[in-house]
Amino acid sequence: MAASYEAYRIFYHVATCESFTMAARILHNSQPNITRIVSQLEQELGCQLFIRSNKGITLTHEGEILFAHVQEAVQHIACAETELKNMAHLRNGQITIAASEAALRGALLPALRDYRQDYPGVQINVRSMTSEDAIFFILHGLADLAIVTKPLHENASLSVETLATFPDVLVAPASIATKFDPTASRALEQIASWPFVAMHRKSVSYEMLCGYFAQHGLLFHPTTFVSAMSQIVPMVCSGLGAAFLPEFMAQEQLRTGEIVKIRLTDDPPAHTVCMITRANQAASAACRELMDRLRETHTDEP
Repeated sequence: MAASYEAYRIFYHVATCESFTMAARILHNSQPNITRIVSQLEQELGCQLFIRSNKGITLTHEGEILFAHVQEAVQHIACAETELKNMAHLRNGQITIAASEAALRGALLPALRDYRQDYPGVQINVRSMTSEDAIFFILHGLADLAIVTKPLHENASLSVETLATFPDVLVAPASIATKFDPTASRALEQIASWPFVAMHRKSVSYEMLCGYFAQHGLLFHPTTFVSAMSQIVPMVCSGLGAAFLPEFMAQEQLRTGEIVKIRLTDDPPAHTVCMITRANQAASAACRELMDRLRETHTDEP
C-alpha cells in the first residue's frame, strides 16, 4: 500500500525540525504518533530514513533523497492552497469576459468600476467582439462570461440571463435638419428609403433591425455596413446615412449637434443585454462575484 501524503508531510516536518517532539508541536499531534507514522513509512519504503541518537536525529542518505522530492511537493501544495484561499477571498484570480460593444458600454462598465475598486488583485480580461463571437468563446471555454445583446439563437449548452434593455434611437446627420423639422415625429414608412449605416449582415443588430422593419411590412436596406458599432457614429457624422443605436453610444455627438435624433411615431427597437455562461459549469469565485454585481447594478432598471 502506497504511503499517504500525510505520512510524507510528517516526514517533511520531522526532517526540517530534526526532532520528533518539535514536529509534533507544529502539527498539533502527539510525539508517539509522529514516531509511529515515520516508522510505518520506513517499513513501507523498505529503508531507514533517520539516524536516531542521543544527540538527536539526522537524515540517512535515503532520507536525504526522499526529502529533496518531498520538500518540493509539500511547498508546491502549500503554494496551491494559499492561491486557492486567496482566490476564494478574491485577493487574486482572473476573469475573461467576451462582450459586444453595446453590452460593454451599457451594462458591463458600470459594474466593473466598483468591482475593480473592491478587488484590485483580480485580473480582468475584456475581449470586445460581436455577440456571435462572444458565444463562440463561451462554448469553447475561451471566456468565463459573455455580455451580449439579443436576439440569440437557443442553445442548450448556454445559461442565459437578461440584465437590461436599452431602447435604440434613430440618429441622422445634422445636415438633415435643413430639409425638415427633426423634432416632428415621423412614421417608419417615411424614412424607410433613407440611406442607413448598419452592422454587417451576420450581426445581432442587423437581425434585430430587419425584424423591426418587417413588423411594419417594410424591408431594411442599409447602404453602408460596418464591422463594429463604434464605427457607426463617425459614419453618420460624415453624412453617410442615418442609423439606429443605443443613445449612450452617441451622447457626445448629439450634445454637440454633429448628429440629430429623429423622432418616430412607433417605438424604436431595443437592445436587450444578456449575461451568458456555459450551462452546468461552476464559475470561479471571482466570476460569481462579478455576476452578482451585474445583477445588482441592473436590478432597478426598467
